[in-house]
Amino acid sequence: MKKKAPKLHDFRIKYSANGSVVTSYHYYSCTTAEQALEFQREMIENKRWNIKLLSIEKKNPYTDKWEDESDILNKES
Repeated sequence: MKKKAPKLHDFRIKYSANGSVVTSYHYYSCTTAEQALEFQREMIENKRWNIKLLSIEKKNPYTDKWEDESDILNKES
């Protein structure tokens, strides 16, 4: 029997560059919010970005709405 691959979800991380009033998003396809945040932190480190993470949301495929998962940001701080 084949092993099932973990289900991927769409996540978006809202951020702002230091000194900017504009906010932007990075999008990731991951299994968990923790994994999306890990990918984002790797990008910050590798690209030497100076940004502030504001929120993380998961796309609900059934309602087609973004659901807040930002509590993970508070756990990481």
